[in-house]
Amino acid sequence: MIDFRYHLVSIVSIFLALAVGIVLGAGPLKEDIGNTLTSEVTRLREDRTQLRSQLEEADKAAKARDDFTEASNKSLLASRLQDASLSVVVLPGADANLVKATTSTLAASGAKIGSTVTVLDSWVDPDKETFRSTLGDQLASGVQVPLDEDGNVIDAVLARALLTKAGGNGTGATAALEGLRTGELIRYTPDDITAATGAVIIGGPVSGDTAEERTARAEGLSRLAGALDAAGSGAVLVSQAPDSADSTQASVVSVARQDADQSKQLSTVDHGTLPMGQASVVFALLEQFAGNAGQYGLEADATAAFPALATK
Repeated sequence: MIDFRYHLVSIVSIFLALAVGIVLGAGPLKEDIGNTLTSEVTRLREDRTQLRSQLEEADKAAKARDDFTEASNKSLLASRLQDASLSVVVLPGADANLVKATTSTLAASGAKIGSTVTVLDSWVDPDKETFRSTLGDQLASGVQVPLDEDGNVIDAVLARALLTKAGGNGTGATAALEGLRTGELIRYTPDDITAATGAVIIGGPVSGDTAEERTARAEGLSRLAGALDAAGSGAVLVSQAPDSADSTQASVVSVARQDADQSKQLSTVDHGTLPMGQASVVFALLEQFAGNAGQYGLEADATAAFPALATK
């Protein structure tokens, strides 16, 4: 049985251990402990200073490369898209600066931009799925979309209203676009849209209340990008690099790349905000027009940092 003497011995042992520790710490071990701590603090400060210097050098080098690439793009991209007619399709969440930069790059490369279409969030709103399906069926015949379009009739309607492989998108295109605008699914300029042969789709972070909803929205926008690619002579989906620290967003580029069939047809660029990314959009379009596709950028699922550069 545990008695009073047991407790007394335990308490005495604890105080004896504390006393020994204090004596050693204040005596023979004091200098060693103090020197060790001082040395560690000094080393950590030196490491911090070195890392900060390395980060500043890396930032300086990256800025120099971006400045050089941006300056080089003016001559590298000039007239590359001289014979191309394009539609610019802006997806929900796209960064306004990326839209402006991409549109400017395409124009500087000689492309003729027949329209700029903004796809509204209602395009992938799960509460409006029935409305979209009904409206798509109503508008399909005007742009020769079969009603058995794998359940994506509304995507094909917009794609065929904007794009053509032969130089004319039919008389029903205007009515289809107006129907989509009246249904508050898109906005576009100008009112009199000229049919294009290719498309640049500008995406951004996809938001939603749950991971499942975000994925479903991203998949819906990816299918639209695929429909635009199929309706013309080629398409490129571009976005800014995702925020790796934000787990509440999905990437339409990543979703498009995960589709094995679509990634063989649709080209993507995940670093559109960088000058290298802007050049990638132009050369990826040229690659598309030649019947090829690629996934470009700095993310892990990209197949290369940038497309092969045309030499002519």
